[in-house]
Amino acid sequence: MTNRIAILYIEDNRDNQTLVQRILEARGYALHVREDGPGGIALARESHPALILVDIGIPGMDGYETTTRLRSLPHLRATPIIALTADTRPGTRERALAAGCDGYITKPIDPRRLPEQIAEFLAGKRESLPENLEATMLREYNTKLVARLEQQVRELSARNAELQDLDRLKNNFLATLSHELRTPLTSILGYLELFERRTLGPLSEVQNQAIGVIARNARILSRILNNLLYLQEVRSSEVRRVPTMIHDLIRELVAEMQPLAHEAGVDLQVSIQPTALYLGDPIGISQALRALIDNAIRFTPMTGRVHVALTDEPSRVLVRVEDTGIGIPADAQEKIFLPFYQVDDTLARPYAGAGLGLAIVKHVVEAHGGQVTVRSAVNAGSTFTVVLPRL
Repeated sequence: MTNRIAILYIEDNRDNQTLVQRILEARGYALHVREDGPGGIALARESHPALILVDIGIPGMDGYETTTRLRSLPHLRATPIIALTADTRPGTRERALAAGCDGYITKPIDPRRLPEQIAEFLAGKRESLPENLEATMLREYNTKLVARLEQQVRELSARNAELQDLDRLKNNFLATLSHELRTPLTSILGYLELFERRTLGPLSEVQNQAIGVIARNARILSRILNNLLYLQEVRSSEVRRVPTMIHDLIRELVAEMQPLAHEAGVDLQVSIQPTALYLGDPIGISQALRALIDNAIRFTPMTGRVHVALTDEPSRVLVRVEDTGIGIPADAQEKIFLPFYQVDDTLARPYAGAGLGLAIVKHVVEAHGGQVTVRSAVNAGSTFTVVLPRL
């Protein structure tokens, strides 16, 4: 705020905002306006207004609750908070004072009187209630506040139950859809293999190219469906821990994915330190590491490099997958592990997938008590690090 005396005004009526602003700024005050309680509280947290005006009838969080929350902020405990309202019904003033206000100014606002009233409160004026009346009003206010909080809890519980039902329906739908699509896709892939092997007869050059395009996209769809099914499966099952040699898993994965890297024009390298036995789920770990390596290859342009490194430490196993690819914007790095999340189309659409691979990585790694992190910059590559703690 400025060097002028700063006043915060919480009011949803634009006409009242304009009127008070004109009156007080003409007297040299700096008026800062917010239209609701949460907005006013947020501004008050960041600043130190000399005085706060609160309309009792603001929508949502009313002026009483807003005042109570403002008064709970340590740096505002001595700040005058004034109720400014058209509500002149019996008990309104008393409830405002009991909620934490230091004064009560009624509307319509008197332009000649308002600056004097503000100056009085800035000079130390405080209105108060008789002790017995204050206790009565506090009990009444607390009862209403508790009832409001209980209602909010009930609404949140109902909403949470609704979201859980929707999540279950979504998961059931995705699982059913995946199974239904997988059956015809299996037949398609089977016949494509027969065509590729020339089992069904010779193909012309044009036909061979067409079959290649169909086969490539059918396998992408197959991978998406497999990831979708696996994600649904691992979410509903516990980790099956058996003695596992992670360096053997990585050797097999790299050998399996070398043809994909070669086709993409990417140099796939590996540095493996032999590991002691690790108690974990070899299928889940393989799926997670496969997704990381696959992502690195797909998001690395031709002539780029992907390096997979394994380090064994007494208390943990570390796997790093580093690439020289397109990188990930900083604002997307926390979101990429969410199911179906896609980095901005303009950056990643040529490398399209369903956004499931990294969700599988995160789930599998965290199910083992581990952590996956990413360090990346646009056009400067990415490094994913998986930490698997030893039990």
